This record gives sequence, structure tokens and C-alpha cells, in this order.
Amino acid sequence: MPDDGLGEVQFLEKLVASGRAPTLAGIVAACDLSHPDVDEHLKQLVVASTKLRGIRFMLDYEGPYDGKNATHISCSRHNTDYLRDTSGAAEKFEHGYGLLAKYQLSFDLQCCPAQLDAAAALAARHPNVPLVIDHLGKLRRLSLDGSALDAAKLEEWRHGLRKMAALPHVYVKISMLGYIVPNWHQDAKKEAYVKDLVREVIALFGTKRCMFDSNWHQNGAAADSGPSMQELFDKYQSLVADFDEESQHDLFSGTAAAFYRV
Repeated sequence: MPDDGLGEVQFLEKLVASGRAPTLAGIVAACDLSHPDVDEHLKQLVVASTKLRGIRFMLDYEGPYDGKNATHISCSRHNTDYLRDTSGAAEKFEHGYGLLAKYQLSFDLQCCPAQLDAAAALAARHPNVPLVIDHLGKLRRLSLDGSALDAAKLEEWRHGLRKMAALPHVYVKISMLGYIVPNWHQDAKKEAYVKDLVREVIALFGTKRCMFDSNWHQNGAAADSGPSMQELFDKYQSLVADFDEESQHDLFSGTAAAFYRV
């Protein structure tokens, strides 16, 4: 999560102007929607680039970051659950979230499954703010051992996604599958399990509201690292190989193009 969302957008615009980023079609910027000057910050971002399409602000929080829970390390900066807080922080965040409609911006939602219910309630109150759930809702590290812990994780995740899927302006990105099942791309059993989960989400939202996303890096982490970009997308394609041409087009480009207006 960049410290300076405006500076990042300005940097990207310089890359475009210099010809070093000719294919850059849209920008999703960082912005603290809870900030008291959020309206001015959003205005500055919109002025900085005609390519601005949305805002992303990481929200996954399950208590103070300790490296073991589902709280993202970037959230240790604010140490706040902006979706479920009852002391005023959630209201401040929602004020900024509501302003996205004013600037015709979407929101990229990164939260943990325990927050999906609250996120669905927020999204329902703001139907004019298109929302995309990042990383398949961040279901976290299943052991595939038939344990009660796995069952509880799945039920919480499914409950939240059902609430989200009921809202027509909510979409979902299929990515970071290695966070759900580490090394899924290296084991046939794990890959089959991931395939079932991906297809379950596609059945819930439909291909018009689902999109594959690389989230690609190669650092040995449990997420979608390890395979090359080509290998990763070959794996993605294998998950939906029996889908018709239109559905595959939706998943690999059409839905993203429609959501981000590119």
C-alpha cells in the first residue's frame, strides 16, 4: 500500500508520457478513505490522471498484526478494522467510500473472510460504487485434511461471498490461489481442490462478474509465486478449459475491461 497515492499516480503518468508504459490503460490508486481530507485527496487523484479508474485500500484485519493471523502487514499502520469498528473509524471510512460515486471510481476490496459480511452491508448501502473483491475473498491456508478448522473457514468464506454475490455491482478477482492452498500448482490433488473452489465462485457470481488476475511475483512465498507468468495463466486456463469461448473471454479480459472501463 503506497504511502503516497498521488505521487504514485503522477509517477505512472510520467511513464506513459515518456513512452515507457504504452499499454497502461487504467490506474487503481491508493487512498486512505478515512482521512478527514479525503474529498480533496480524491479530487487531486482524479485531476492527476484521466486513467484513474478506482481506489484500493487494504482492509484485511483480524486484530493487531502478529505475522500469524489474517491481518495484512500494511494494516499494522492504522491498526483498525474499518469495516467492523464501532468507535467511529468505520463511519469515517464509509464517508470516504461514499465519495467514490461522486468521482465515478470503483473500489478494490481486500479483506479477510470474517469481514465479508460487514463489507457486503457497506456495499449494499452504496450501490453506485462498483466493488471488486480481491484474491477470491482471501480464504486462508486450507490444510485439506477434513478438519473442523477447514470446515469453519470455508463456511465463513461462503457465507460472506453469498452476501456479496447477491449485490449486482460486486465482482470478484480470481487470484492469490496459493494463499488458499499453498503450492497448489505443484500437486494434482491440491490443484483439483482449487479448481472446485474457483468454479464454485464462478457459479456464484457468473463469468460476467469474475476475472482472473495474476498477482504475479516470484519470491518463494505461499501465494501465486513459483510458476512463470505463462505457466500461471496456463494453469488458470486449465481450470476453465471446458467453458465456452464467451465465458473464457469474460474471465480473461472481458469482465476486467468492463469493470475498469478500459
